Amino acid sequence: MKIKVLSGYFLIIIISFMLHYIKPGRMYYGILPVLMIAYPVFSGNKIRLNFSIRDILIGFSISFIILLPYHLVFGGDIERITFAEVLFQFIGVAFPEEVFFRGYIQESFKRNFKAVLITSLLFSLSHLPEAMFSNDWISLLSFFPSLIMGWLYLKTGNILPGVIFHFFANVIY
Repeated sequence: MKIKVLSGYFLIIIISFMLHYIKPGRMYYGILPVLMIAYPVFSGNKIRLNFSIRDILIGFSISFIILLPYHLVFGGDIERITFAEVLFQFIGVAFPEEVFFRGYIQESFKRNFKAVLITSLLFSLSHLPEAMFSNDWISLLSFFPSLIMGWLYLKTGNILPGVIFHFFANVIY
């Protein structure tokens, strides 16, 4: 089981490196979100996604409690982003990454904090292509918000609160 999970992870990383290396590869970035959803689904995994009011409120509450102070201390002005960018951040980044990392990788390990740590390390390392090719080394600090997303999944058994937190974290970063 873990071999299949790690194989999927390395497939995503290799493709990400290839897309970052090929300069016009950015136009193919739509491949990654599709793979991040398709790989777990075709591997026979059931992704835990429930649209419960409770879990939506948890996602918004934790986002507000953690990200607002972060933004006030470290942030500046939140740039105006277009509706297309908002959709992309939610549908093309936060949702597929949470499906893959929390719904697939973290779920494949035991449901405990060790799984959250392992998944967060893998999540952080998945940002290595961005760090190397875009000189965005701070993206490797994604380990810390990943701990929160992993904890949300651990506590709720639902990827939705993590998707909401992930989305807001990306928008304010």
